Amino acid sequence: MIYLLALVSIGLGAVGQLLIKIGSGRLIVYGNPIRTLIALFTIPQIVAGLILFGISFVIWVFVLKNMPLSIAYPMVSLEYVIIFLLSAAFLQEPVYAQKVAGIALVVAGIILMNVR
Repeated sequence: MIYLLALVSIGLGAVGQLLIKIGSGRLIVYGNPIRTLIALFTIPQIVAGLILFGISFVIWVFVLKNMPLSIAYPMVSLEYVIIFLLSAAFLQEPVYAQKVAGIALVVAGIILMNVR
């Protein structure tokens, strides 16, 4: 169950990143930093991404309470894998052999860290 919660937290963080990336394309940077900061919080995708980060944080605290940090934290690397997939699917970012090989190494590392 705790591993499932860790995956939910990591997944929410990745989707939050995607939403913030999408929203950042709508951000208008003004000469006044205060005005830019206010504009930042009027973009629905950015606000939704921050909300997902908040939910992810709350779940992650529970995960850390119930799982050794040396196991939990390396699992956060799964966010790289999820971001890679989401970026390719929703942002049409390129997929090439070196990226796939890097992602495979990340997954292998996570598996090795969690095998007892």
